[in-house]
Amino acid sequence: MSSPRNSRARTVGVLALLKAALLAAPIACMPFTAAARSQDASGAAAASQQAAPPRVAELQARRDWIFEEDQGVVRIDNDFSGARVNACERIGPLDYKVVSSPENTPINPSPWYAFRVASAVEREITVRIVITASKARPRPYISTDGRTFVRVASKDYEGGEGAKECVLRLRVGPDPVIVASNHMIGIAEIEAWTDATASKLGATPYEVGRSEADRAIRAFEFGAADAREALMVIGRQHPPEVAGSVGLFRFIEALADDTETARAFRARFRVLCVPLVNPDGVHEGHWRSTLGAVDANRDWGPFTQVETRVVRDAILAFTNDGARVPRLLLDFHATSKDIFYVPPDDTPLEPARFASRWLAAIGERFPDYAVESSATNNVNEWTFKRWAFETFRAPGITYELGSGTPHDRIARIVPGAAEEAMKLLLAEPAPGPGKSATDAGTTAPAAANP
Repeated sequence: MSSPRNSRARTVGVLALLKAALLAAPIACMPFTAAARSQDASGAAAASQQAAPPRVAELQARRDWIFEEDQGVVRIDNDFSGARVNACERIGPLDYKVVSSPENTPINPSPWYAFRVASAVEREITVRIVITASKARPRPYISTDGRTFVRVASKDYEGGEGAKECVLRLRVGPDPVIVASNHMIGIAEIEAWTDATASKLGATPYEVGRSEADRAIRAFEFGAADAREALMVIGRQHPPEVAGSVGLFRFIEALADDTETARAFRARFRVLCVPLVNPDGVHEGHWRSTLGAVDANRDWGPFTQVETRVVRDAILAFTNDGARVPRLLLDFHATSKDIFYVPPDDTPLEPARFASRWLAAIGERFPDYAVESSATNNVNEWTFKRWAFETFRAPGITYELGSGTPHDRIARIVPGAAEEAMKLLLAEPAPGPGKSATDAGTTAPAAANP
């Protein structure tokens, strides 16, 4: 299913081997320059000869299930972007079972399902949702337009943690109803937000590369084109983590806002935003992985996936070989609650102790908001935040929003968190004299992204 280009793209670069060997070295040895990294990566073809055969995610079959019933058919399908149903069958009159299985195992227990239901006439049906390979049983959301989702009332749903099957009572008719384990914010929605936000800023989105299935991975930049300081924001490495996209949207919008703080920030800093790292996983309704059956947020060292490689390369190009200094790198995700995964306070980073100072500022701004953090989560895994602080000696932070956190709460907290981050970064001393970012060669297409 992979093209020759994409098969070659699965290689493991010598860069990964060098980084693994350097793990025991003090962080003061980092970073080496983007040019050096590029030279190291040139050995990828040779290293690929030693690589294991590539893994491939198990894809669902896209189809319609048509069930004959009194007064006409009931139709269930997964033939739309973001859907996930691996099997469907009729149990009895107006009683159906759908199964969601992960794309590979073992896998993080964050199940995703999404399907569409319609009936020839208005009536109530029963849908039994079976989730394999996880004890989690997310109560579904429903939508009649694919944009506005409402959580199913508890009286219409039975099934808790570890239940063999969950029972959903659903009113359906000729107009299709989408049933999903969370709100659906997919490729189309993220692309529309990207275009609208970039347009507001006078910026032009551009491709940083293509995914394994040849889908665009896009970015946009804004702020001072010749800025020597930078902030990078990425999102949606994990397909089901919709709340992470909502958080990313609100964070970037705060940076783009017409406030005194945001204007001052954009006058001094350049921002790179890559809102959708794993478009194949989002399209296929994956629980966690890329099309190559790899957790993208465990690949920021091996770089076996084309998606992490192209985003890495875009970030390195954005720094213009050291002329532009990263001050903060954020990775938006979703989990069971709002929490920040941060580097330890004693890690020698610039700005120093940024994470603890930022979280304290958020707590002071929102006394009713419990600011939780961990400096020990996945410290030995090849996450984006680890790559960020090992490569740039800058704070790499995973900003997790709760999958069940109401979106209006995210819209209240995250812009405030963004403003506190801007204030802290603006209070830091500016870099000393040196070559400007534009002197070192512009980031394509920097001139088109003011």
